[in-house]
Amino acid sequence: MSTIEDIQHQTTTNAVLNVMLRALESCGFERFIVSGLPDPGMDVRPFVLLSGWDSEWYERYTRQGYVHIDPVARHCYSTTLPFDWSQAPFDRENDGPARRVMDEARDFGMDDGFCVPVHMEGGMQGVVSLVGETQHLDEKQRLELHMLSLYAHGRLRYLTGPAIRPPGRRVITPREAEILKWAAAGKTASEIAEITGLTPRTINQHCENAQKRMGTSNRLHTVVEAIRHKLITL
Repeated sequence: MSTIEDIQHQTTTNAVLNVMLRALESCGFERFIVSGLPDPGMDVRPFVLLSGWDSEWYERYTRQGYVHIDPVARHCYSTTLPFDWSQAPFDRENDGPARRVMDEARDFGMDDGFCVPVHMEGGMQGVVSLVGETQHLDEKQRLELHMLSLYAHGRLRYLTGPAIRPPGRRVITPREAEILKWAAAGKTASEIAEITGLTPRTINQHCENAQKRMGTSNRLHTVVEAIRHKLITL
């Protein structure tokens, strides 16, 4: 939460880069990339929001259009949940292009990593991919990295282009804002119900309503977007 708050106050992509590097190094990650995912045949470079990759690997990856054959990038289209790179499915024996990307990445010391898919309004896809070992991560750390990645992606979109806010999509009720604030603090539906005097079912319904209003993909994404658009404060 303190890192998200720090990112919220940054006004340049370079400043966000420095905050992200400090936060991710503490979790054992040294490199990362934050990007949108282009349609087939399109150059990925205009979609890259922030790169902390090795410059030589970034140049090779983007010049060769590896994003379209990278199994990690491809898997982002089929899940909303974070995953280890090793969990991205591909047929190593028969999918030569995907195997080449993964083998060349290893040549640059990129053996493993943690990937967070980002599903945006209008069907756009994005990704935050972190380079490093993942075996040491517990569930709490994975949740924190998920939330941090979603927020960083949203903040960078805001800094690199005009914020698009369709009428009515960013409006939530005071009760929904209250519940999302408790969710941001890590409270479960049952715990929020005890605090507010509502039932867990009503808490879940308020979260679902806020999610529909904001066009987000899950509860965590709803919390992150509510923070990003200052609908709730930490």
